[in-house]
Amino acid sequence: MIGFDEIVANKYLPCIRDAINSGYIDSYSIIDLESQRTEIDGRIQAASVKPRGVVYLPDSGDRARETPQELIAAAVQRLRVPGVPTKVYIATEVRAHEAYLRFCVENHINSLVEKPVLAPVVDGRFKPSYITKTMEELIGVAADSPAEHSVMTLSRYHQIYNQKVVASLRERMERWEAPLTSFHLRAAGGVWNLQREFESRDDHPYKYGYGMMMHGAYHYVDLATQILSLNAELFPERQLRLEVSAFGAFPIDQHQRLSQPIARRFQDAGARWSADSNEGFRFGETDVTSTFRLVDAATGRTISLGTLSFEQTTPSIRDWAELPDGLYNVNGRTSSVDLEAQLSTLFSTASTATTSPAASARTGSMPSPV
Repeated sequence: MIGFDEIVANKYLPCIRDAINSGYIDSYSIIDLESQRTEIDGRIQAASVKPRGVVYLPDSGDRARETPQELIAAAVQRLRVPGVPTKVYIATEVRAHEAYLRFCVENHINSLVEKPVLAPVVDGRFKPSYITKTMEELIGVAADSPAEHSVMTLSRYHQIYNQKVVASLRERMERWEAPLTSFHLRAAGGVWNLQREFESRDDHPYKYGYGMMMHGAYHYVDLATQILSLNAELFPERQLRLEVSAFGAFPIDQHQRLSQPIARRFQDAGARWSADSNEGFRFGETDVTSTFRLVDAATGRTISLGTLSFEQTTPSIRDWAELPDGLYNVNGRTSSVDLEAQLSTLFSTASTATTSPAASARTGSMPSPV
């Protein structure tokens, strides 16, 4: 297991325990960074099933530097059990996925990597244009290997979106031969990070150089692609082109977007980075909204119009300045996802799904609105 953060300890370790009890695996080991030793040791002490071994790798402190392949190879070799197949579960923060995945692919070791698979960082800034070419390279190498490599999206399937909405659209589009002409999706995360937390929190990836798009919004990009692809099923002979225009907000913008009296109650000061400095944008976006059109490439005619909006700076029930110990992965967040799709003048479907932390299993209390 590469990485043993709060998410793995709280959400995934019970699955590993069940797999051991069922005989699918005989044990697990951990590889993590030396800088995380104290936190990892504490989680191991509290774990119901202990690892066979633990290796801590030196941490350069450079967010953009990958772990050298020779260090990965030495750690894996040290933890391997002779005669027993090795499977690698990559559960680090996403910036570090590529080095470990590349090692598994090139050395024919079965792997499971969390999604998103890659988030390349170049000169301290997220470089999304590098994703496709890197994935194509790794897939090409993996094609000649007997090892299997899987991507995990645990608990992201949603019966309303992925089944009911898609099924209702597909059935009518096929029956009427009608294209999807309008699609609007808004995902509001309800996450309230204080300014200082962009540099300190592990549960959100800003300090690693990328923002909310690579911390959940990609699931809704997948959903939008799934629904827009219904037009490709209806018009298999046409080449379709998606044109997108977008605007974003960043951590450096956040303080002026908050109520100042409430920000003062939370001791939330302004950004620590000057407005004219590139440093203010190294954290990635907090919110992004976009408009798009789907075009018949041959004719230039518009088939679909719509909007995609992925925002974290939306209503939250946070009412504490410091995150309480043991309040895992909540941060006062609420979530609301609104979806609307139309087949020109014939049909429209819409859905709204909302969630909020009903209670904390560790504190036994429900935070109240500010």
